[in-house]
Amino acid sequence: MRAPSFVSQRLRGPLPILPRPLDAVNERWATLSSRTRLLAAVAALALAVGLAEARVQIAEARWGGTPVDVLVATSDLGPGADLAVRGVTFPPGATPPGAVTTAPAGATLALALPEGAVLTEAHLDPAGPAAGLGDDVRVVPFPVESGWGVTAGGWVDVWVLGLDDVPATEVARARPVLKLTADDAGRATALVGLDVEEVGPATAGIAAGRVLLAHAPAP
Repeated sequence: MRAPSFVSQRLRGPLPILPRPLDAVNERWATLSSRTRLLAAVAALALAVGLAEARVQIAEARWGGTPVDVLVATSDLGPGADLAVRGVTFPPGATPPGAVTTAPAGATLALALPEGAVLTEAHLDPAGPAAGLGDDVRVVPFPVESGWGVTAGGWVDVWVLGLDDVPATEVARARPVLKLTADDAGRATALVGLDVEEVGPATAGIAAGRVLLAHAPAP
């Protein structure tokens, strides 16, 4: 004959001794009819559900309502960069106006988006990389070689190389690279934001094929 298991041993024998208040409640419960017990259990369940719903409502009231699904940057993204985002849930009180819930296909950023920041409609302005620039800034395309390492979100100095004994001239310092594009032949073009007075010397250098972009630290 197999020995009884640990659980079956604990289920046999007299009931455990309870503290006096619990013992009184247990005895009172035993004297109730089955219908009264059922009603009491239903009431206790309804109370538990009501308390849980109340906690949810209190939390939603504190944070402004039902949580919202948004998109946040997975890394620091500069203007003109392709979207690199992931979905998270934010409370409405912490969600900026115009938050985007679905990333448009092929969209690029018009404004910088730091890691963890929420993507908004302002970051996808139809004006493109020029959306966040001041009135005195113009976007100029510069041809670049792939080996130069020029990337969107970087900063460059613009130099026009001289001829013969004419020295090179720096026409712009610490200017933002807003976007980098490439044609079907693989030729890259960097869109750089320049002050209005810098556009003339820069475009003259581009026309002469004498422009060099030098990497620069952020201002």
